[in-house]
Amino acid sequence: MASSRITLPYVVKDDERKKPFTQDMETAAILCLAEAKRKKPRILGTSQEKLSFISKLHYSLWTIPWDNDSIIVDELEMFSHTTTYMKPPDVKLFVEDLQRSKTLRGLFRSVLKKHTKTFEDFIDTTQISMNAIVADKETLTTILQYIAQGPTSEENTTAPITLIPPKLDEKFALEKAEKIFDKWRLTQSEIKGLQYAINALSEETKFHEQKIASEVEQIKETFEKKISRIKSEVDKKIEKLTIERNAKTKKIFETSEKELKGALKEKEKHEQKLEKLERNKRVYQKRKQIRKRKGNEAGVVYWDHKIKVCKNKISETKGQLKVLSQFIENTRKQSEHGIKKLSASYQGMIAKERKKVSNVENLRDSQIKMTQKEIEELMSETSSITNLIGQLIEQKRLHASRLKELTIPWRPEKTTLINVPFYVFRYETEKKSRYHVHPPAVAMGYEGIIRKIQKVIWSFSLESRIKLLLHSRSKALEEMFTSRFAERMQEDKALVEVVYRIGSLNNLLKTQNFGEALARGMEELKVEGWINQEEKDTILKIYT
Repeated sequence: MASSRITLPYVVKDDERKKPFTQDMETAAILCLAEAKRKKPRILGTSQEKLSFISKLHYSLWTIPWDNDSIIVDELEMFSHTTTYMKPPDVKLFVEDLQRSKTLRGLFRSVLKKHTKTFEDFIDTTQISMNAIVADKETLTTILQYIAQGPTSEENTTAPITLIPPKLDEKFALEKAEKIFDKWRLTQSEIKGLQYAINALSEETKFHEQKIASEVEQIKETFEKKISRIKSEVDKKIEKLTIERNAKTKKIFETSEKELKGALKEKEKHEQKLEKLERNKRVYQKRKQIRKRKGNEAGVVYWDHKIKVCKNKISETKGQLKVLSQFIENTRKQSEHGIKKLSASYQGMIAKERKKVSNVENLRDSQIKMTQKEIEELMSETSSITNLIGQLIEQKRLHASRLKELTIPWRPEKTTLINVPFYVFRYETEKKSRYHVHPPAVAMGYEGIIRKIQKVIWSFSLESRIKLLLHSRSKALEEMFTSRFAERMQEDKALVEVVYRIGSLNNLLKTQNFGEALARGMEELKVEGWINQEEKDTILKIYT
């Protein structure tokens, strides 16, 4: 398989650093760090260690293109990622049930009730381990920045490099990445399947909704004809009843008026008679007074008798008037009561006729309401299932996005092996040996550091000063080498043997012109203020 390689630099300059950081300075700084970490003999009898080798090795990461991004695969399988696969409900069975109920609404409603809980959750959840996939976000971000930053030195980047032999070749790396691709494609397929279920449900629901709407229109049309016919009949009947009522009312009124006419005429005669009697009484009373003043007793007695007779006639006439008034009042009341009773009777008959129309209208409204309620229930059931499927889709989309988060937004033209440099120090005593791993670094701007801590810089140990100079690129890379890789060496004897073999063959201490390069580098470190003359002389004396 055709693939390309990118070898990243061990050291890149910090933005604040003005001067170049040469390969000689890298050699000198790494040796200072290795020497500072070497155990020296002490009073308590600590065995003196010998620096067996310093070796610049390269850790390889496979970069597998995916769309516009890339998956990073770890060649030594130090990294792994666990993803969750959620198996969706059987969409095919659901859609088949819908299709079988296409023309029968009752069956369609039964299907909806059957699948009320089908999409409440995924039917199974499985944890899938993906060894060798680099998924840590900080590590991925660091790798992307590392690639983007590229070489900063003008040194020869085509020089031979020493690789940790990979466990995974390109074929196996592609297979590892393909698992993610497969899971992503499966997830997309399942999202489409769930969306298809929503579309199928929507289509069937729309069909039945339109059918119900047509039934509502049919109900309206049927009842409108019936209501129109009944209303016409009722209007005619009401008109007839109204004519009858008016005729009977008129008859009652006329009969009453006829009876009242005679009574009113008789009452008028008695009122005139009463008025005449009242005048006579006043005349008699005056004449009596005249006879009384003249002392004519016979005349007084005569007029007393006349007055008495007149009063009796007045009383009798008033009694007759009272009887006539009572008769007139009763006659009028009876007439009004008869008319009112007649009106109420006919009003009831008219209301009964009108009720024939309202009964049919109420029946129509009831049937429409019942049918519309069915639409509402249908829409509610459909909406509930659609929402449940939508929630599953969102979870699937979230899962797909998390798979995409395993990538870096960089795409080489083909599968690329990224070689990340690091240093390994091996220390030996007569009884044992140990290793120290140092991750890629950033060469800090010495001017800024010394300006900030110039009063105390020389109270720092040599190791602390060199660590100020060679600042770790990121916590992620530091953990990758000083934790993951170092722990793997403790567990994997074969890896230790490989590191020992290739480290011994690529021993910086035994390279050609090492002494000259170290001397130049130590002088540059001294000039910048990272080491003093004594430290320079001591290290040069030991290693040259």
